[in-house]
Amino acid sequence: MTVVLAGLVTALLSTAVQAAPPAGRSDPAGSGSASKSVAFTSDPSQDLVIDRATGLLPLISAASDVIPLALDGIAAAERRLRTMIDLLVSARQRHRSAVRAFADANRLVADNVRDAAQLQSGYGDVLAGISATERARLERDAKGRRNRSSVVRQATSSDWVCPVEGRVKFYDSWGERRSGNRRHEGVDLVSFRNAPILAPVDGVVTHRWDTIGGWSFDLVAGDGDYYFGTHMSGFGKVGEVRAGEVIGFMGDTGNAEGVHLHFEYHPGGRENAVNAYPIVDSRCSNRTPMDTSLYD
Repeated sequence: MTVVLAGLVTALLSTAVQAAPPAGRSDPAGSGSASKSVAFTSDPSQDLVIDRATGLLPLISAASDVIPLALDGIAAAERRLRTMIDLLVSARQRHRSAVRAFADANRLVADNVRDAAQLQSGYGDVLAGISATERARLERDAKGRRNRSSVVRQATSSDWVCPVEGRVKFYDSWGERRSGNRRHEGVDLVSFRNAPILAPVDGVVTHRWDTIGGWSFDLVAGDGDYYFGTHMSGFGKVGEVRAGEVIGFMGDTGNAEGVHLHFEYHPGGRENAVNAYPIVDSRCSNRTPMDTSLYD
């Protein structure tokens, strides 16, 4: 900027010398008169229109008026440059802070992964130090706790629906001996022939013929729990169902002795039958004692 200013002053002075009248001659209009003239400098953007006069003082005076303006421009440019520098410094500091935070987060993740690996290794060492029999017992106890928790969850759920509509009677027959030396893995709900069988929970229903129970339904709930019912006389809705929708009708197909629904609950999926009696005992309110006729 200073170089441009010096060039501008030099050009003005040079123009002033060229514009001055020769020695011994005077401006016919007198020293105070002037006419407009264009002074061209080396930089076309700096062309000026000045008053042509007989002496140098008016031109020098005009140049002295331009210098403060140029200095003000330089000062303004310096202020803007300083502001930009401050912004760049601030951005660099924020970038460094972000890099440090990212590095700290990576270290935290690495520490958690290392701790998890150590914990897993320690758990494996503990299991390796016990016998296979003890390990099986621990796993069996853990499974029993999970199953009991599932039964309590269903028995206390206000969304769970009694699987038989209308009057029903039943008792806790879990584990009783059945034909073929089988143990009973459900609860038998006794009701009227062709009484509606309802979906106890939301899920997906399929129907099939069971070689022992006759016409049956399978219901897989959204949480993975599995329900099974058999001895039906007919089918209801299939596919996606909501709790309380009719999925079948009471009957005595298969090896049934009298009209009833054999009902099973398997928390977490098939092959994990648990005693469903506490659930139906809690949710089937229209209940008749076993020694009382349904018609009474």
